[in-house]
Amino acid sequence: MKNNFLFIGPRKLKDNPNKTGGVIILFEDLLSFCENYNINYRVIDTNKANYNNRFFAYCQILFALIVQVPKVKTVSLHGTANDYLLIAPFALLITKLFNKQFTLRKFAGNFIEVYENYSDFQRMIIKKILQKSSSNFFETKYLVEYFSRYNKHTFWFPNVRHKSAVKVKNSFEKRFVYLGAIKKEKGIDILCNASNLLSDSYTIDLYGTLDDGYSENDFDNFNITYRGPLKHSDVINNLLLYDVLILPSLREGYPGVIIEALSIGMPIIATNLPSIEEMIDNSSSVLIDPLNVVQLKEAILSFDENNYQKKSQAALKQFENFDTEIQTKLFFNRMQTHA
Repeated sequence: MKNNFLFIGPRKLKDNPNKTGGVIILFEDLLSFCENYNINYRVIDTNKANYNNRFFAYCQILFALIVQVPKVKTVSLHGTANDYLLIAPFALLITKLFNKQFTLRKFAGNFIEVYENYSDFQRMIIKKILQKSSSNFFETKYLVEYFSRYNKHTFWFPNVRHKSAVKVKNSFEKRFVYLGAIKKEKGIDILCNASNLLSDSYTIDLYGTLDDGYSENDFDNFNITYRGPLKHSDVINNLLLYDVLILPSLREGYPGVIIEALSIGMPIIATNLPSIEEMIDNSSSVLIDPLNVVQLKEAILSFDENNYQKKSQAALKQFENFDTEIQTKLFFNRMQTHA
């Protein structure tokens, strides 16, 4: 009996399964959904770290396409910009050769910038695969709007997470948290400077892997505490220790940590980037200008016992847009409708 789907995307690291990035989490989540709903599928792993080297990785991926495509009805590539250039053209060619359905899902939210900086030849490749695919899925609404010019069957498939079963926090204790990579583009310097404008009654903790030359000692002179890296499996339990998530990034797609915060009814302070404005609004959160220390301080001070519960309930409501069950069912329905 033929399998219904062939999914092409990045699997967990074989040597270190606990080390996962956002795209791996999303792809593994899709496969878990298939397991839960008894959906027949096959997988081709595009995580180059799971192969001996990048050259042999591409050789094995292309060989697997030739072997696997004839055995399924639908081929679905879940990838990055490089996957679109190096894997998608061959996948499209093979699916057309065997008369199979081909769909594309693009991870991350910066693809317009990447696409416009490509050479004419690279843009032609992207344009052709988008035009020839049965349906395309993008992480942000502005990407859907931009790339729907090439294929009317272009849909929104955002970053998603599972609905949390934990009890929502019901008190406000001036506890704020940042969770993510410790790097300059995440607004870490702005957060540090804002922390020194607050009284000692406020707690601000940082979790994440140090990058961009940061060290643990860099936070000694600020009203802030660095708590070290955090495994993805521990994110929800740690968020529950705090009241508000702070994410003062200078650039973002759809941050998974925002969705995880929404899943437990946690309000958010974040920068008013186009992607983030698609995710949250002032009913649940406070949006500020990037690089604005004063606005960040005022956003922190704006939370109190009187407004916290209202914002928390609004956060839970906004999570419905990023619920794995809801969005993944839509993904399969749209694939089948436009087969």
